[in-house]
Amino acid sequence: MRKIACLVVLTCFLVTLSGTAFAWSDRSAGRPYQSFLAPPSLAIWHERNDEFHVKSANLRGQHVFSGEIRTDGRFYDINEKSMGNGDFIKLDRNRKSIRFRLTGRGFDEFSFKVRKGDTLKFDLKRDGRDLPNQQILIGKKGWHPRDNRFTLK
Repeated sequence: MRKIACLVVLTCFLVTLSGTAFAWSDRSAGRPYQSFLAPPSLAIWHERNDEFHVKSANLRGQHVFSGEIRTDGRFYDINEKSMGNGDFIKLDRNRKSIRFRLTGRGFDEFSFKVRKGDTLKFDLKRDGRDLPNQQILIGKKGWHPRDNRFTLK
């Protein structure tokens, strides 16, 4: 009887631990607000179903957002949303790296999911230079990373 009780307690503990180990940070949950009047920006967030979004807002002038996103898992369900001419998303053979380019005026967006991974590493550029961290909006509160190279867990 004691062995069964210990097994039940251990199982509950492991299930609880595994659920939190693979959950993405609440800091990146929810879509941030992107203003028409603000400088060009790149928003990054995830939904409840762990679908990540990358959306550029480019309403002042014409800029090119580009970058690379890497994971320790594999990318899947990559969807282009409202992307224009000259925009692209390229996935490497191992499905561990996405390179992208978003051009023109207005809003461009793509989304993806990650399988068997718990980190995303970003390297973001605007017009070939490091994207200023104040123009990177993450999660519903729109927090800014320290610089254009950062990791989400």
